[in-house]
Amino acid sequence: MKIYDIVLSFGVVLLLLFISVLWVSASPVPPDRSGPFHVGWYKIWYRVHPYGVYSATIRYPATRDGWRTPLEISQAPYPGIVVANGFAGSEWNIKWIPKHLTSYGYVTLCFTPPHKISGNATQWASGFRGGFETLRRQNSSQVSSIHGGFNNETRGAIGLSMGGGGCVEATGTPGSYIDAAVALAPPGLPSVLSAAHNITIPTQLQVGTNDGWVPPASVLNMYTDALTNNTIKEFLAITGGNHIGFIDEFYARFAARHGFDNPANITVEQQHNVSRRYFTAWFQYYLKHLGEYGTYIFGDDAQHDLDTKVLADLRFHIP
Repeated sequence: MKIYDIVLSFGVVLLLLFISVLWVSASPVPPDRSGPFHVGWYKIWYRVHPYGVYSATIRYPATRDGWRTPLEISQAPYPGIVVANGFAGSEWNIKWIPKHLTSYGYVTLCFTPPHKISGNATQWASGFRGGFETLRRQNSSQVSSIHGGFNNETRGAIGLSMGGGGCVEATGTPGSYIDAAVALAPPGLPSVLSAAHNITIPTQLQVGTNDGWVPPASVLNMYTDALTNNTIKEFLAITGGNHIGFIDEFYARFAARHGFDNPANITVEQQHNVSRRYFTAWFQYYLKHLGEYGTYIFGDDAQHDLDTKVLADLRFHIP
């Protein structure tokens, strides 16, 4: 082989390697996998009248994992997402959600309301609004671990069960300034459905087909009848998932042993994987405007989930 041929062949190999590197770098991290950021955290408390004191954990992209580790400033400020659990639960029952979202470059605040055993969704809705105000104050504080790290102009909300209902209510309440929302198995309470009619921002609803607490049909009705066609919306039903499958695995297994829900036909890990694939892609697409994540929520990847029965139902509406 001549020297010219060797050089040409080597050049082709380098070109192919360069193209492959560009393709990999342009491909999104699959949203059911952990993101590239470390997670720092600390506890906080805030008061919302007339309900009382909410306890919460703030998590933020950090230089390393741990309590009050330094903020990763390279991509700051980051969008903020407030997270809530449901009836009788606490923030520690769903920490998998804020930890996962923080790993994708979001400042998160996950709260527990003062009255956990309450059917008043407005208490949870107030927790979302108070949570964003707490992030704003922390962002301005010179001694805060997230000082200068929260972008108050870009805000998301996600909640489970009563927290999901509170998420919908907060999103539809004037002055909440939420830019994208996800509700996991939200109950169709009157205050929730009333607020849902006012929503004008992208909102995703999730439910498991085996949910014994919130009937999947009621979540579908919220999608079809309460959320208007003036907004971007999506409904997905996770095949074989149930209500407790949305909480942390340890607590879900405990609840399953004591018969707190209909049995699931998939593992908690499988339900988490499907759920976070969709809610992470939703926030990546609508808060960070990363178009490559569209495939996971209404493109080829989403259609594959429907074709392979990972999802029993998938509907979306884009005006």
